[in-house]
Amino acid sequence: MKHITSGRIASALIAATLLTSPMAMASDHGEHHRGKHDKAEMCENMREGKGWFNDEKRQEKWAEHRNDMADRLKLTDEQREIWDEIHEERREKHSAKMEKRQKKMEKRCKDMENRTSEQ
Repeated sequence: MKHITSGRIASALIAATLLTSPMAMASDHGEHHRGKHDKAEMCENMREGKGWFNDEKRQEKWAEHRNDMADRLKLTDEQREIWDEIHEERREKHSAKMEKRQKKMEKRCKDMENRTSEQ
């Protein structure tokens, strides 16, 4: 009798977990996760180099992060050189992508300004 009750309780708990997990994962993540950024604000930030458009600040943050990671991994000098080379290659690839995105963003901002000035 105890065996049957334990099985039923376990089944009920599993079913409840499976039913509630999609609800937990489907929480609201705010406006920014739906592509509804304030375009005017983004263009202004791009012109002023604020937020994600502040490349120097972001690069400093990532360099610090990589150094902390290398310290935690206890890399030797030779390994650290290889580590730095790998991350420099990644940074260059990322910079190339960001240049393309920057050009698109500049074009969008210019188009948006033209539309608002026409009205």
